[in-house]
Amino acid sequence: MGEIEIYEYEKMDLQNAFVITGFPTIGLVGTIASRFIVYSLKLKLLAAFLSDYFPPVTVVSNSQPLPPIRIYGEAKKCGPNGKCEQLLVILSEFVPPSVTLRPLANKLIEWCKENNCETIVCIEGFNLGEKTEDIPLVGVASTNEARKMLENYNVELMQEGMVSGLSGILLYEGKRRNFNVACLLAGTHADYPDAKAAAKVLEIVNKMLPEIEIDPEPLYKQAEEIEKQIKVQMEKAKPSKRVYAEPIMYG
Repeated sequence: MGEIEIYEYEKMDLQNAFVITGFPTIGLVGTIASRFIVYSLKLKLLAAFLSDYFPPVTVVSNSQPLPPIRIYGEAKKCGPNGKCEQLLVILSEFVPPSVTLRPLANKLIEWCKENNCETIVCIEGFNLGEKTEDIPLVGVASTNEARKMLENYNVELMQEGMVSGLSGILLYEGKRRNFNVACLLAGTHADYPDAKAAAKVLEIVNKMLPEIEIDPEPLYKQAEEIEKQIKVQMEKAKPSKRVYAEPIMYG
């Protein structure tokens, strides 16, 4: 496995940081929600994960070429009870190859521990199977402290099931390393991007950031248009052997 490195565009004191991750899994919930947070709060690009094993692709945003896995942040009072002093968002528009997921998860946790970050919150979707008006939300956590945090926000804890991808590895590695990892999962569908499910998760994230206002209402309103745009992009990508989601832009 090729080494995964972190390239820092600028230095920032990350002690007590509250870290949110969003990667494209079921319903693209993580990617949609995390990009919405970055654009809403105008977070700065701080760093990126780099590896020869990642797809050879650049994400173009505001006319700038960017690596596929990026770290955005800003000094902001956030987290439960406002005890965190920085907000970080780690996001991607592509699914990392499966062989890179565990090295990536370990690199992420090691980096967070080295910088004394407080908590990682993963945003995910889980497959409902059928379309419903109500969007269920469940959570799972790596430590007792992270579980209590979810309970304090009235998030129902998952009793049985599976969490796949990077979030799943972060959860069991967080438990092994005694690092706080919480995962918020909104019910969605595997067949199409679900901006409404992303907005449902943001309702809880908003409560976790008491001194920062992230209004999910625009995402609810834009949900249909965002889903149409992504569906078109996915259709265009079908002939290709690999599918890379194009950047999702919000007005």
